[in-house]
Amino acid sequence: MTDIADFLRARYQERRALAEAASPGPWHVNAEHDEVLAIDGITVAEGFALSGRQLRATTEHIATHNPEDIIADLDAKLAIVDELDAADPNGGYITAMFTAQDALRLLAQPFAGHPDYKGEEWAVD
Repeated sequence: MTDIADFLRARYQERRALAEAASPGPWHVNAEHDEVLAIDGITVAEGFALSGRQLRATTEHIATHNPEDIIADLDAKLAIVDELDAADPNGGYITAMFTAQDALRLLAQPFAGHPDYKGEEWAVD
């Protein structure tokens, strides 16, 4: 699995570099839902060419993909890749102590700020 794991690590690093170079997060939409703003108040994107529901949906989508959340998502995926690659570098059956629950906890980690996230119950050990 190392070729696939190395491929994924490289793609995650590319995306992480883009997120780290972007305006700081978390991002949010302004009151009119026509701009996405970084935490420092800088305009990240304008939805001026859109209108109504499409405008709100587009600006919310952009704001939801702020750098902090993308980096957390990539870190979770990278941890899973590393665990699976270490568990079975030759591509056979996995026999390590890494469980489906471990994978699910890692995948949930980027959503730790969500009100429905179960905190310590879902935290990665």
